[in-house]
Amino acid sequence: MNLRETILAADDIPQREVFVPNWDVTILVKGLSAGERIELTQAAVDQATGNVNLSTVYPDIVVSCCFDPETGLPVFTEADKSDIMKKSSKAIELLASAGLELSGIGEDSADVSGKDSSSTLSDDSSSS
Repeated sequence: MNLRETILAADDIPQREVFVPNWDVTILVKGLSAGERIELTQAAVDQATGNVNLSTVYPDIVVSCCFDPETGLPVFTEADKSDIMKKSSKAIELLASAGLELSGIGEDSADVSGKDSSSTLSDDSSSS
């Protein structure tokens, strides 16, 4: 295999099982692909203010990153977003934080638009 083939064949999306005590279940949380991450950040950032709408990010990340550890199938669908936001904030925070972390998205650096703000989505890889 040449370098290109090696890179394209690499299984490089991180994942881990997360136990959610509030629900007494274990969920497989996977990081986002590059394309999914771009879609998430574009949908989350208010184009007028540059701020991130967490009410968009959390359900999006939970829907995109949560899988049944036994079947590998998604736990939630797009139609579940409003119901997700009615669940325990602690449980949703646990899953969203794991999904964001596995996707390389954090809160300690400049956000994707290059602005520095505590209310914006940021990229851990830009803080070196």
